[in-house]
Amino acid sequence: MSMGPSTEFFDGSTYITSDYSGIPEVCELPDSSFRKIFQPLVFAVVFVLGMMGNILILVIYILYRKVKSMTDVFLVNLAMADLLWLLTAPFNAMYAVNQWVLGVFICKIFRSLYSINFFSGVLFLTCISIERYIVIVQATSALKLRSATFLFSKIATVVVWVVSIILSIPVMIYSRVERIDEENICQMIFDDSSMVVNLGMQIAQVFVGFVLPSTIMVFCYSIIMGTLLKSRTFKKHKALWVIVALIGMFFVLQMPYSIFLFLKAVGSKSMPCAEKITRMNVEYVTESLAFIRSCLNPVLYAFVGVKFRNDILLVLKDIHCISALRYQERYQSHRSKSSKRFSFMSSGTDSSSLFQL
Repeated sequence: MSMGPSTEFFDGSTYITSDYSGIPEVCELPDSSFRKIFQPLVFAVVFVLGMMGNILILVIYILYRKVKSMTDVFLVNLAMADLLWLLTAPFNAMYAVNQWVLGVFICKIFRSLYSINFFSGVLFLTCISIERYIVIVQATSALKLRSATFLFSKIATVVVWVVSIILSIPVMIYSRVERIDEENICQMIFDDSSMVVNLGMQIAQVFVGFVLPSTIMVFCYSIIMGTLLKSRTFKKHKALWVIVALIGMFFVLQMPYSIFLFLKAVGSKSMPCAEKITRMNVEYVTESLAFIRSCLNPVLYAFVGVKFRNDILLVLKDIHCISALRYQERYQSHRSKSSKRFSFMSSGTDSSSLFQL
């Protein structure tokens, strides 16, 4: 017996599934002032801070240094992924306070960009953790195979983008604009023949978007922490806190949304109105947390490095935000502090160290 079509629509960054096979429960969702205030505020702050941080990374690489290491390749691509992710923020904010008014084509592009950069962002974070493991734990081998590791980073970058695009193809195919409850909704529609695709997308978001990256990151950074603790010359206190911050940020910001997606994928689609409203609000919050990651990545993955901080000072000097004298004083101060510290990245690998603090 046919179940009839099922629609999964995007309402303020929220997926809501309804089954129209029988007589549906009449559930009038309230006008969510929480969503209309909370999400636009989060998206606005993240958009401004994220654009500033990620554009600054690209400016530094384009004007002040060359991409010549694994770290550089992954940081540049992470910044690009975050920027594309941030481009959806204005649409998210507008959609949170109003219905979809931009048509089918923009709906498909918007949803596809969101999906591509959801996957590429977490996968590049995973690549960075692997690169840190190679450079710090396998330092001798990394020096001997420097050209090979640089080639590996380029291949890995292509693979990440290709995988992210492939996983997002269903979003492009099934996204459309539907008129529901007198509002235009940017949504994905699945019939009986495509419900497997729907389930596969949910599983991919949980596995590729959280389980796989978190497993690799915990393994790599745990080994790195062990290596740092064994070092007698390295100033480990700040480096260890950076690692804790990297892992903590990923779990705090990404895990709630991934758990929500998993529970939604395996849970019942039919639920009381009160539970449906609660689920919507939980998704508003958890997805907003995941969005925040894009403005924190530059801080934890680039700006903690001494070289990047010096480059930022140079940019500020060149755009006349600080005087040349002030720049020289700050530069000498950073250089003096960093010269007293041993960096695992300094031994033959010219890149921005996450742990040269």
